[in-house]
Amino acid sequence: GEKKDEEEENVPLWRPLGEGLCEDVRKKLPWYWSDIRDGMKLKSLATILYLFWGCTTNALTFGAVIGRATGGEIGIIETLLATACFGMVYPLLCGQPLTIMGATGPIIAYIITLRSLTQGLGISFLPFYGWSGIWLSVFLLFASLFSLSNIIKVTTRFTTEIFAVFVSFIFLYAGMFYFFQLFARSEVSHGEAKAGILLGAMTFFVALSIRYSRDGPLFNQWIRNRVADFAPVIAVALGIGVAWGLIGRYGITLVDLDFLQLSKGAGGAVFETTLGIQARPWLVNLWDITPAGLALSLVAGFLGFVLVYFDQNITVRLVNAKQHKLKKGGGYDLDMLALCVCTFFLSIFGCPWMVSAWVYSLNHCRALCVYAIEEEEETKGREDSAAVQAKLEASAKAALESVRRVMESR
Repeated sequence: GEKKDEEEENVPLWRPLGEGLCEDVRKKLPWYWSDIRDGMKLKSLATILYLFWGCTTNALTFGAVIGRATGGEIGIIETLLATACFGMVYPLLCGQPLTIMGATGPIIAYIITLRSLTQGLGISFLPFYGWSGIWLSVFLLFASLFSLSNIIKVTTRFTTEIFAVFVSFIFLYAGMFYFFQLFARSEVSHGEAKAGILLGAMTFFVALSIRYSRDGPLFNQWIRNRVADFAPVIAVALGIGVAWGLIGRYGITLVDLDFLQLSKGAGGAVFETTLGIQARPWLVNLWDITPAGLALSLVAGFLGFVLVYFDQNITVRLVNAKQHKLKKGGGYDLDMLALCVCTFFLSIFGCPWMVSAWVYSLNHCRALCVYAIEEEEETKGREDSAAVQAKLEASAKAALESVRRVMESR
């Protein structure tokens, strides 16, 4: 730990062209195949299922918010597809695949601000947004080539912890506000309010109880570890089952749960944009902008770069923290290059920009951690396997020796 801290202190604030990026590539290449192999383990499967629900909920929530603010030009469909597609592309290119790409509150707020700005100036929003994202990608490329991510080391642990508390508060507020609205809004029926609070409380407490059953008295240690890994998945599946059970028992009219409408198009939600492919094609028309709008997009891109820079690097710094005891390390410059590629394509397709989401990145890291009791279990399993192998070898040698003696006596 002390050696790692000393190495971080000795890293310069910037490095010559491509030097840090090449170093990140050299460090990560030996681990590339190992990362893929580790993804085949049972613990990885539990983490995938757990994060699927979290990332999907995050995309739906922020997609609905930005959809209302932009009149559907960027909405749920764009946010979902961006989360899915670039959530797979980014880990293949970045230096720290433990981080999870997703929309974040500060980024969504900035995009909504750009929408308001273009409305006030009479500029087409999507072309302006597309060019802002292209300029943002250029700045990210520059930061990657000159290792500007090293500047983040001047931030103290207090700064990163304050950022973490701020983001956690946003998520807690959003979750609690939803349940508060169930009883505060007049248009919400009694059936929806009661079903919502029941399902929410049940899912939370079931997940919490199963998660902390790792040291419980039931079953053996191996079963408790596996069940605890799947705690959120079990809780969400149970919640969905109970919801449909209530609908089947009392009817959709009494239970009155909301169902999500993804797209207004007629061609199918998978291939349509939120407004429909006719009203809003996937590829943004970048030429539908004035020279003044293009110049202003450069400023918007730079301000977006400042926001993305801190949002991305503080999250990666939290994931790479020494208390997580990571074995494979990270690569800040490679992360910025991967983010540059993703941001470019997100911009020209009119999807919301994404960075490493703090909550899901840390949840990903903690869900994959190996507890001491699991290490003891694995060590014991290896020792038992070695003992069995030694016994088999001894038995085989004794049998061969007996055969040799019989042959010699004849």
